[in-house]
Amino acid sequence: METKMINFTCKKCGGTYKLDIGDKTREEVEASLRKQETFECPGHHFELTNPLNFWTLDWESLTESEKITEEKWLQDLKSKYKEVYNSQELGEKHEDIHFSYGFCITTNKETGEKAVFDFATSPEGTRYYFL
Repeated sequence: METKMINFTCKKCGGTYKLDIGDKTREEVEASLRKQETFECPGHHFELTNPLNFWTLDWESLTESEKITEEKWLQDLKSKYKEVYNSQELGEKHEDIHFSYGFCITTNKETGEKAVFDFATSPEGTRYYFL
């Protein structure tokens, strides 16, 4: 299945990310983003306004590509980080101590070592924690 992707940059955190716009036009995408009253940036900050107040959409970067599958997305994540867990798997190996801005601070159940896991959400909406 084909989809359209554009790059965007967040003015607050400085991160550059990709936005899957499906088959929507520029006008449809911008109207949809304007209607949002809140959003969570991939840069791990939450805002009480619409994304267009923070994001610069790079329409020159518009490309068509294969929609990434859950399996491919997870494979890519695992290739970049030494530990990757969904919420259930994380609980099997680590004890949650604290959450801070979505980051999960844990203690390894076997070693007692503390760790701070970052997170990302897969194309199907599953949250994965990685170290």
